[in-house]
Amino acid sequence: MRMSRVALIVIAGVAGVFLVAGLSAQTAKQFVRPLPGQTPPYSLGIKAGNVIYVAGQLPTDEKNNLVGTDVTTQARQVFDNLRSVLKDAGSSLDNAVHATVMLQNAADFPALDAIYRQQFKGDPPARTTIIGSMVRAGALLEIQVTAVPNGVARKAILPAGWVKPTSPYSYAIQAGDTLYMSGLVSRSGKDNSQLQGDIAVQTKTAMDNAGEILKAAGMSYGDLVTGHVALRSMDNFAAMNDVYRTYWPKDRPARVSCEAAPPGTYDVEITFMAIKGSAPREVIIPNRADGTPGTAGPNFSPAIKVGNRLFISGGTGNTATNAGDMKAQTIETLARFGPALKAAGFDYKDIVSSEVLVTDVAKFNDMNDGYRPVFPTDPPVRATVGISRLAGQGALVEIMVTAVK
Repeated sequence: MRMSRVALIVIAGVAGVFLVAGLSAQTAKQFVRPLPGQTPPYSLGIKAGNVIYVAGQLPTDEKNNLVGTDVTTQARQVFDNLRSVLKDAGSSLDNAVHATVMLQNAADFPALDAIYRQQFKGDPPARTTIIGSMVRAGALLEIQVTAVPNGVARKAILPAGWVKPTSPYSYAIQAGDTLYMSGLVSRSGKDNSQLQGDIAVQTKTAMDNAGEILKAAGMSYGDLVTGHVALRSMDNFAAMNDVYRTYWPKDRPARVSCEAAPPGTYDVEITFMAIKGSAPREVIIPNRADGTPGTAGPNFSPAIKVGNRLFISGGTGNTATNAGDMKAQTIETLARFGPALKAAGFDYKDIVSSEVLVTDVAKFNDMNDGYRPVFPTDPPVRATVGISRLAGQGALVEIMVTAVK
C-alpha cells in the first residue's frame, strides 16, 4: 500500500536515533515502515545486506483506498507504490531482480503486460506470474519484488542459442552470488514455442530449462536454494514430484507448492533461486517435536542455509483439532518454524520475508490474527494470495519464509 514513510533507524554502538538510512542495532537491517498509526502486520520494505525485500503491493493509495476498477489503472498504482518503497530503501525499479505477479483474472494478462513493459529502462527482472484470488476486494493484482541497492551490479542471463522472451521479463537475473530465475514452463528457449505433453513432459522441460539457465550463470542444480511450484491441478502433484526429485540425488532445495494456475495453458510453473559463493550450502534438518532426529522429505529439504541466509520450506499447520480454523492453523504453522530456525542459529526476529498462501481469502483477517503476534515489531515483508488448494489435506494456509542474520 502506498504510504509516506519515515524509517526510524538506530545505529549499532551509537547512542541516539537518526532519521537516515542505516542499520538496526539488533538486526543490522534497514526497514521501510508504514506511517504512524498504520499497522499492517508486515514491513513495506527491508534492506538486508545487498538485497531489498519489498512487500506485495496492492493498488491502493496513501489512505488505503483502492485506486481504479480496471487492471491498467490498478497496475500503474501498484508500480507507483513499488517505486516509493524502493526509493525509501535506496533502490529503484531498474534494480529489481525478481517480481512475483499475482493476477485475479487471466484475461487481464495482456493489459498488464502492456503497462509492465513500460516500467523498466534496461533488462527487466525475472518474473513469476500466477492466477489467484486477491485478499483485497476489488483488487485485480498484487506485485511483490526483490531488488538490489543502487550501485550493485545485476545482469540478465540468456543461455546460448536461446531467444529473448517475448514478454517483458528476463529468464534470470544474476546479482553477486545469487541467481533469481523466472517461473519456468514447458517452453523451448530456442524459439519460445510451447512444448505439449503431460505433466511429466512439462515438468521435465521446465527442469531442463532450469539446468540451461544455471549453466549459463556458471551454476548447477546443486546451487539451488528455493523452489516454487504452481500446479494447475494438485491431482498432478505426485506425477510432478516423480520427475522433479530425479534432478538431485539428495539435498534438494527448500520448496513451496500449491494449486494456482500458471499463465496460458501450461499445467506447471517452477521458479528457482540459486546461490553460489564462498559460504557452504547447508541442509538444515531440525529435530522432531519429541526431540528425535528429523529427516528430509523425498522432494525438498526442510531448510537451506547459505552464509547468513536461511530459506525454510513452505509449512502448514493443520491438525486434528484445528480443522477449518485459519487462525489456529496460522499459529501452528509459524510455531513449526521454530525448530528449523533454532537448528540453523536463527530466530523469528531474523525473518525478513514471508509468502502466505491461503485457500479462502474470506478468512484473511483470521490469518492476520494468528500471524501478527509472532512479529510484534518490525515484521517481515509479506505477499499474500488466495490459491485453490494446498498439498496437505485440510490445510488452509501455507507459509514460506526467508531469514537473514
